[in-house]
Amino acid sequence: MKTLILAAGRAKEELNVLVPPGSNKVLLRIMGKPVIAYPLEAVSRVVGGETILVYRAGEERVLEEAKEHSSGILRGAPQLRGASIADAILAAKDYLDDTDYFTLVFGDIIFSHEALSQVLSTHLSEEPLATILVTPLDPEHAETYGVVEVDDYGNVKRVLEKPEKLPGGAPYYISGGIYILPVTILDYLENNHTLPQAINKLAKEGTVKTVYWSGLWIDIGYPWDLLEAVHELLSSLDKSIISDKAEIESTATIIGPVIIEDKTYIDHHALIKGPAYIGKKSFIGAHSFIRNHTCLNERTRVGAHAEVKHSLTQQYTLLDSKVVLADSVIGENTIIGAGTITLNILPEQEKYPRLRTHLVTPPNIKRPKRKLGAVIGYNTKINPGIILKPGTIIKPNTILQSPHIYSEK
Repeated sequence: MKTLILAAGRAKEELNVLVPPGSNKVLLRIMGKPVIAYPLEAVSRVVGGETILVYRAGEERVLEEAKEHSSGILRGAPQLRGASIADAILAAKDYLDDTDYFTLVFGDIIFSHEALSQVLSTHLSEEPLATILVTPLDPEHAETYGVVEVDDYGNVKRVLEKPEKLPGGAPYYISGGIYILPVTILDYLENNHTLPQAINKLAKEGTVKTVYWSGLWIDIGYPWDLLEAVHELLSSLDKSIISDKAEIESTATIIGPVIIEDKTYIDHHALIKGPAYIGKKSFIGAHSFIRNHTCLNERTRVGAHAEVKHSLTQQYTLLDSKVVLADSVIGENTIIGAGTITLNILPEQEKYPRLRTHLVTPPNIKRPKRKLGAVIGYNTKINPGIILKPGTIIKPNTILQSPHIYSEK
């Protein structure tokens, strides 16, 4: 069976500050790999065969990097026009002429290969007209997802496109971005139906089976989804993996589990408290503290006496001395000056879609708080001494002068 992976989607405004020209959100890195690597590796492991990757024309980097993470046959299909999921699928129409069914996977989701395996095994054993993955839905965030209404037999009744309000009664789930579809669905898409509308047509023709999955599944739509992915992937780490090409001074302390990649240097008296990831050719300065659920991608430099917690940096990032970075996402090629602090406790009245809820320490405070530091765009320079308010989003190519308190949504 052929697999179609969609990697041409546009990033939302909040996430787009991290995506340089000619790139795509699926190339944002988590634990040293682009997002697109996660679905590609799952497909290679479970389905095999030929994979067609739909990428947006002008973003050939997506195809080039994807080839590094696919072990099977990978062909590229550039999307020349349109911006919808239907347009993306139709961009690969010519590759699907010789098959009755195909697997469709969204390229901006991170999931366990077992989810895909369950969809495939269910489809082969029960032989429905189509099979789709569904995941648990928090009704508060229904408007950010495609939503599936399911009947008592686990079959699709209908798919709703990002509903502002859910009708009462029926059970609803997130449409999980993994499908096995008949090639006849292309006829509906060519007649200007959206993918949800086309699936609704299939559900009237025959059985569209759902496979419920409650394990690892994260849709990368917002910057804080990247933080959730870091949290979930690092939480599954059960042992340390430290390259023998890394240099760690004798007075540094590492409390695992951690991953430390090749040619990384950990200076004297640095403390790394896992789970954490430190990418290739990175530098952790003396007396710095890298706290849990931190992911520092390739060539990240952290100066002396800095503290980083539950944050993600893209490659070529400099955090100067005495920086305090919490619950933040930093774009590539960015410099954060000495003494910069990101505040991270959001005011209760501010709402961010799909933002994780954390408990504020000490543990006896039972009232949940939402935490988000800063989202700092690529090619940005923050001069020393700036305090960034919670939820600040800084546009790319920005230079922030100091000293002052800065906030931008």
